[in-house]
Amino acid sequence: MIVQEGALPPLVKLLSSGDKRVEEQAAGALRNLSVTAANKSRLVQLDAVPALVTLLSSPHDEVQGQASMVLQNLSKAPDCRAIVVQQGGLPPLIALLWSFNEVVQEHAAGVVANLSVNAENARLIVEEGGMPLLIGLLRSPNESVQE
Repeated sequence: MIVQEGALPPLVKLLSSGDKRVEEQAAGALRNLSVTAANKSRLVQLDAVPALVTLLSSPHDEVQGQASMVLQNLSKAPDCRAIVVQQGGLPPLIALLWSFNEVVQEHAAGVVANLSVNAENARLIVEEGGMPLLIGLLRSPNESVQE
């Protein structure tokens, strides 16, 4: 219902508001809406991926976490994987594997795992230094991070 009423374009615009709370809430709403195939395609058409990639570098863990969750949902779709990489998503995602916030680590690792299904992306993940970090996460005391 919310999507049919036109909520996606303003939510995508709010990702670039510059206000931590607004960005977090907009990304949180998009996280919930990005689970359906139709909404994934629509978010890509609305250029949500570049804004989400930018939010991965936010100084706020909450914003990083929400952006990672949306990208994790989007990256489950094969056509979205290439777009995340093309929009520069790998370097900030790999950087987030260093995060002290386990929620951020968990979801950044989830996106990287989804992206790695593609052989070229897997090569890029190795080149960007992601493998040692992913292996290190296997030692995390948090089982969600290990998965």
